[in-house]
Amino acid sequence: MNNSERRLLRITDVLIIVVVAVVGLALFFGGKTGNGNPVAVITVDGEETRRIDLTSAENEIITLNTLPEVTLEIKDSKIRFVNSLCPDKTCEKSGFLSEVGDTAACVPAKTVVTITGDGNSSDIDAVAG
Repeated sequence: MNNSERRLLRITDVLIIVVVAVVGLALFFGGKTGNGNPVAVITVDGEETRRIDLTSAENEIITLNTLPEVTLEIKDSKIRFVNSLCPDKTCEKSGFLSEVGDTAACVPAKTVVTITGDGNSSDIDAVAG
């Protein structure tokens, strides 16, 4: 065996590791870097049923006509599953959602709440030069 065959990492191995790391970091940080005001998107059985701008939303309780029934609470510009008639109640343990990229789901009720950005923010996240 010569020295080139005994190397632990080859150039292609290093390139693959770098590409995987960059993609992983992009996915990790990309989910939290939305623009704009946080908007709660509620989907039931894969169909969007409601879209709520959390910055201007009034505190309220929303009961969804799902099976099992699900109740959401909007309070102080945040949203959460407050009551679900499913057996495990995992969705209730998710807590309040308020940041772009936050997601919670009630699987038995096929209900998902995702926080997205509306793109209308005046905040500057970054400047490229």
